[in-house]
Amino acid sequence: MKALRGEHATPEQRRDAVLAELAATGDSSEPWTADARAALETWRSRVDEEVLPVRAEPARCFAAGCVARVTFPDAHSFEASFQRTASLRLGAAGSHLQLPPERMPSGEVVASWVVLRPDAP
Repeated sequence: MKALRGEHATPEQRRDAVLAELAATGDSSEPWTADARAALETWRSRVDEEVLPVRAEPARCFAAGCVARVTFPDAHSFEASFQRTASLRLGAAGSHLQLPPERMPSGEVVASWVVLRPDAP
């Protein structure tokens, strides 16, 4: 994905570029998306167990990867989860990452979790 490696003026622009590039590849229900959806659910359940419960929207899958928006109640819980992201083992799914968050006026933090297509370069 070009947006992941591209130069962006702000983290928010990077997030928006990655999400736009994913969506532009078109919806997908290919067999690999079942593993990606399961990986996103595993990720959510681990955060629920190790940090605190979060609200996760159903994953949307595109030809380049699957994404789920996850809402944390505050910045502290988001940061605690973010520190665990790199060490997560999510099974047979492709690479995973957490995009720069949206900080809401309420204090909540909304993050987009992405699992890339397994054969993505």
